[in-house]
Amino acid sequence: MAKMESTLQFMEFLKACITPVALISGVGLILLTVANRLGRVIDRIRILVNEIDHDHVKRRNEKIREIRILFKRGRYLRSSIALIMVSVIASCLMIPVLFVMMLLNFDLKLLGYLLFTLSTLSILVSAIFFFMDVLLGLKALHLEADEHLGV
Repeated sequence: MAKMESTLQFMEFLKACITPVALISGVGLILLTVANRLGRVIDRIRILVNEIDHDHVKRRNEKIREIRILFKRGRYLRSSIALIMVSVIASCLMIPVLFVMMLLNFDLKLLGYLLFTLSTLSILVSAIFFFMDVLLGLKALHLEADEHLGV
């Protein structure tokens, strides 16, 4: 009977861990996307800096403006990555909280709710920073293609 009870308790623990694990997995994919965008921003800044280092560079002022936009994008992406990591850490902490609750019968629901809320809000704010990066990316693209668009 005790073995059956401990098996059921372990199964309940595994069920309870599905949400934090799913959060970690999903947020990991978002992190991969944001990190790749940051890498592209860094690469583009290096290319533009290399171009403006030459005396015969065309559209020097536009390239400097584009570098400024790219730095701002980099800050947004850095903030997005930091918030994603807060979400991952909060999600990871939910698992030991659940373990302690089930194993030792401590009532840590409030801490669990707090960690889940922190994780979810971090994803939300991270998504806002990510969207701000997308908007700035379009602004930089417009700046780069301006003379070809005739706008």
